Amino acid sequence: MTKIAFLRSIEIQQTAPYLAHLRERFRRDGIEARLYYTDGECGPEDFPGEARRLDPDITAGRLAEELLRWRPDGVVSLSIADENALRDALVKDELAAHGIPVVMHGVDATRRLANKWDTKELVRSYGLDTPDGMLLDGDLLNGRSLAVPAYGELVERSALRFGFPLLTKPLWDCLANGVSFLDGKADLRNYLRSPYNGNAVLEKCLRGELCSVEIVGRGGDHFVQPLIWKGRTGGRPEFTFGTLRYSAPRLQAEADFAPVAERLRTMCADIGIEGAAEVEMIYSEGAYQIIEINPRVSGSTTLSIAASGQNTYACLLDMAQGRWSAAHARRLGQGPRRYAFQFPVSDLTPESVAALRTELDLVRATRLHIDGRAHGNVILSCEFADGPALPGRLRSLNERFGLIAPDVIAEIDGITGAPLPEPGARDTAPVVSAVS
Repeated sequence: MTKIAFLRSIEIQQTAPYLAHLRERFRRDGIEARLYYTDGECGPEDFPGEARRLDPDITAGRLAEELLRWRPDGVVSLSIADENALRDALVKDELAAHGIPVVMHGVDATRRLANKWDTKELVRSYGLDTPDGMLLDGDLLNGRSLAVPAYGELVERSALRFGFPLLTKPLWDCLANGVSFLDGKADLRNYLRSPYNGNAVLEKCLRGELCSVEIVGRGGDHFVQPLIWKGRTGGRPEFTFGTLRYSAPRLQAEADFAPVAERLRTMCADIGIEGAAEVEMIYSEGAYQIIEINPRVSGSTTLSIAASGQNTYACLLDMAQGRWSAAHARRLGQGPRRYAFQFPVSDLTPESVAALRTELDLVRATRLHIDGRAHGNVILSCEFADGPALPGRLRSLNERFGLIAPDVIAEIDGITGAPLPEPGARDTAPVVSAVS
């Protein structure tokens, strides 16, 4: 038997159904799988192996000790958010001395990507675009160190140069936590009177479309999942899962992304990305502006898999088993695509979920638990040829169960009614070399 450990730090149900799909592969390959998790509950239907609950505040050192007691042949990090990804990178560093490989980026790469200012400087160095901004020194803003009366004036002048609206966001953290929207001088001055109690980034708030892409691989052999579109930007931040997210062919946007994907792939090879990373961007006036890179799997992983058919979790297992190669990455990046949609729903019941599963290609219907609240959420996919019929099916379901906001269905109608690639054209995103 080969022993593979998986590390997880938010509810495992957000990996459904694709992590559980590995059950047959574990059996076929003789893998004894064990999940070490810190949040939520995990039953046999959630993970195809043994599961062990750990203290949510476990340190990298203690986690490494837990793993060494079992002595797995390999470890796969599935941890969210960035602070937990950094913990797993430290575990990787510690287990390397014991000959146990961990599918995770190195400590330096993880730290740079978890730090929003370091990420901006990194992507600029690869010729990638990122919104204008500056690093806000929390000590100077909050009067904790050397008195620099002109510092506030420097911030104001920089803000005027960038142009409003602006955002401030903590150097660390994700899911829009701690973000302030500044619509003009008055908002900025109010912020400076009571600034964030730590270092932050002041950044131009661009008007455009929020999107992301997941990059998977190691050793310079990376493939890029389809683009995920997440709604308009330029105003106050909204709840992460409160609007429609989707993946669908957009020929001009994908053509504009092709050179960006090439540079991102080169960057991932150079800094040692091993596993998965999610790149968050704003698409505006034909350009992709990178706003952050999450050094880990993400809340968009399931939607990415639904769109491409390429299971990120299976890819991570491939790496743990030593089966990853340039040819493998290239093959995955050229697979067929589907429509994929994720949207909020209300009043999920056994009857409505059964109808969704019977009448649609349902990926997952679940309640996401975020900040102590439950949010109904659905992910579904369909073949491109079936797209035009999808809005009618959703309206039929709505007449019976009232699950979906009408504007969400109207938006899906607009997406599935858009022109598709010409018959015979490859139904994949633009593919660039899988090897940097």
